[in-house]
Amino acid sequence: MPSNKSVSDAPIVQFTNCRILRDHQLQREDLWVREGKILNPEKLFFDEKGSADVQLDCKDSVIAPGFIDVQINGGFGVDFSLATDDFKSGIDLVSQKILSHGVTSFCPTLVTSPSSVYHQVLPQISVRNGGAHGAGILGAHLEGPFISKEKKGAHPEHCLRTFEAGAFQDLLATYGCLDCVQIVTLAPEMRRSSEVIRELTKRGICVSLGHSVANLSQAEEAVQHGATFITHLFNAMLP
Repeated sequence: MPSNKSVSDAPIVQFTNCRILRDHQLQREDLWVREGKILNPEKLFFDEKGSADVQLDCKDSVIAPGFIDVQINGGFGVDFSLATDDFKSGIDLVSQKILSHGVTSFCPTLVTSPSSVYHQVLPQISVRNGGAHGAGILGAHLEGPFISKEKKGAHPEHCLRTFEAGAFQDLLATYGCLDCVQIVTLAPEMRRSSEVIRELTKRGICVSLGHSVANLSQAEEAVQHGATFITHLFNAMLP
């Protein structure tokens, strides 16, 4: 019996032979979906008097929400911090390949780099939806260069920067473009960081604390000014 078109013209897809996470356990159940929303099969059968328009055999695969990778520096031979002529094809490759690892959207992440790299790379990153062609791009994550020298990790020390008198204008000059930026990781103990956090937050950019020697009060102050995230918690920061 076809689906009840009086309820919706959209086709109903039935995923069979699959495992679904329910009540903290993987359970074998069919999954019914219409227009991207999971259906209650009882209501479908008894209220709509309908059934699936399409059946897909999942071959014992797990159906679960996709992963969102907010800090990925590259992959599959591609480095997002290298300003190459084929940068766009590289980001397309990562977008395609990462789907098989369960990632459905991601933030291409640049580590601390010379200003010239940001100016060349950032205009080539654009937000886009995901699909069968590849994972969606949520926007760039800029991890540095406004981070602590003491907690720089693998970031090149000669590229680290502090906020000068202009603070936010200094950040703009460093990055060149914020149109595609979703996250900025910075060390909140740096002078003038509060002004920068406020300005980034006003623009809808998530401020993440990381690579930092900030104490608790400095971190709390950053949160009060708009910081909402932490980059690799407990790694490259004080205990």
